[in-house]
Amino acid sequence: MVMYLCICKSVSDQQIRHAVEQGARTVGDLNVQLGIGRDCGRCLDSINEWLDLCLTTQPPVPINSASLPPPVNASSPPVSVAPAPAQAAWFTLDP
Repeated sequence: MVMYLCICKSVSDQQIRHAVEQGARTVGDLNVQLGIGRDCGRCLDSINEWLDLCLTTQPPVPINSASLPPPVNASSPPVSVAPAPAQAAWFTLDP
């Protein structure tokens, strides 16, 4: 069963779920992709609730093992890193 959440743009719950699967994370993302909320805006509360539900029930993205860093060899010596130099503020506060 299809549920239309934005009547003005004929956007359904399934279209929003698909947009979330493609990377949409905010109502602004959905506005750019699907045009929701541009006309009357009455749909925004319902769409925000549906978006929250979609984001909490979305399956986790699988990790690509090729993008992970190589494992650390336990026998190699630890690497020391020097602290970053302090940076000066680019603004001042008047008392």
